[in-house]
Formats: sequence, structure tokens, C-alpha cells
Amino acid sequence: MPEIDFYIRKLDVSDTVQNFKVGSQEYLPLKTFLQKQAKHFQQSSIAQTYVAVTDEKNIIGYVTLTCSEIDLQNGYELADCSHANNYEFLPAVKIARLAVDNRFRNCGIGATLIDYAIALIQDNIAANVGCRFIVTDAKNEAVSFYEKQGFVLLDSAGNHAAEHLLMFLDLVRLR
Repeated sequence: MPEIDFYIRKLDVSDTVQNFKVGSQEYLPLKTFLQKQAKHFQQSSIAQTYVAVTDEKNIIGYVTLTCSEIDLQNGYELADCSHANNYEFLPAVKIARLAVDNRFRNCGIGATLIDYAIALIQDNIAANVGCRFIVTDAKNEAVSFYEKQGFVLLDSAGNHAAEHLLMFLDLVRLR
């Protein structure tokens, strides 16, 4: 794994996003989002995007976060707060997008973006408002990546049949 120097910060309106490469056609929506929607979503408070940037100001990866909720569908028990199990939906932050420029894949950038998102959510959101989970809708080929980051596949028949699989991370388990 080559060593890449980069830092993570919030996407800025002045950022050049046109050089971001995703490789195969199946990842084109991730490129399109960064180039055409991320800044607008940020300005409209729909989602916030954080970018991995090289010293040369090249964006080599990004993660987009938004508020969400999770329906555990009896596929996960909250042993520490049994009353919460009575609610259909529980508070979460969603990783709505995660992408790494194909020229920089397998360098740990995606995992670092996830770690950054977890720390941001723990320190700034969960510490100040009720937020128990981080969720994402993973493509089949991304499930093992998310599992390595500590995410769990929601164990329900509906989820197993879905095109994008709901995965979650219980923030309490990270304490």
C-alpha cells in the first residue's frame, strides 16, 4: 500500500472537483454527485461532504453525511436500553456517499474517511443530541470493506433481498 499524504476537511465552494476519477461506469453516480450536487446539498443543509485532499489541492476521496434513522426490524437488540427497542425508528447519521479516486484506491483513504466520519459523529453529534447509529446502503461488493470498518449487515429478510444492503455501526459499542 503506497503512502499518500493527505488531509481531510469540509468541501469548499472553491474546490475544483472536475478531476475526480472513478474508473468504471458503475461508480459514475459518485463522480456526478461530487461534481454536480455536493456543493448545492451542502449550501442547502441537506448533506455535508468532507474531502481527502493532497498537498497539491487534489481531491482524492470524499464522504458525505446526512441525518437519518434506522429501522432495526428486530434484527438487533439494544440490551443497554430495552425501552428503545419499542420504537420503530432510532436516530442515525447516514454515510450517503463514500468514494475514492480510482488512482488512489487501496491506499487506506476510504478507511481513513470512515474513521474521520465516526470521530466527527461521536464528538459533534452523538455527544450533543441523541444519535446511536451510523448507517449506509452498501453495494454487495462494498460489504466486506464496511465490515472491516466495524459495520454490521442488518439481518432481515427485506435487507438481504435489497439491491443496496443496509449496514450499521452501533456507536455505543465503540466506547
